[in-house]
Parts: sequence; C-alpha cells; structure tokens
Amino acid sequence: MARERRTKKEIITAKIETIDEKITVYANKIAALTDEKEALQAELEELATAQKKAEEEAKTKELLKIIKDKNISIDDLKKMVENS
Repeated sequence: MARERRTKKEIITAKIETIDEKITVYANKIAALTDEKEALQAELEELATAQKKAEEEAKTKELLKIIKDKNISIDDLKKMVENS
C-alpha cells in the first residue's frame, strides 16, 4: 500500500488546525482557572468581612463590660460623649 503524500498546503493546514485545537483547550483551562480564582477571591472577601464583624463584636462586648464594671448609665455615657 502506497502512502499518499500530502501537499505542503495540507501539512500547514493540519498544523494550524492542531494549534487551534490546543488554543481551544488552553482557553477552556484559562476560563476554568479564572472561575476558580474568582470564587476564591469571593471567599477571601467573605472571610475579611466576617473577621471585621467579629472584631467589631469583640470591641462592643469589651465596651459593654467596661460600662457594666464602672456602673455607667446610658445618660452618663451620653454626657461623656457630648463633653468630649
């Protein structure tokens, strides 16, 4: 069986098709990685928000403890804030 020789044009066209297929595969991989990156960034933002909320809650609890320990009323606290 004799093997058919391809023309130079056919060889180049086949190489271009192969490259196009590889580009498609890499484009899909890039899209998947981009989606993963965006999901991780959103998760990171959620963590930062949760941490900030936790810090605010801790400060509020600390402030309440001080107010209770010093037996300060809300009116006293308002006066302190107004006078400062």
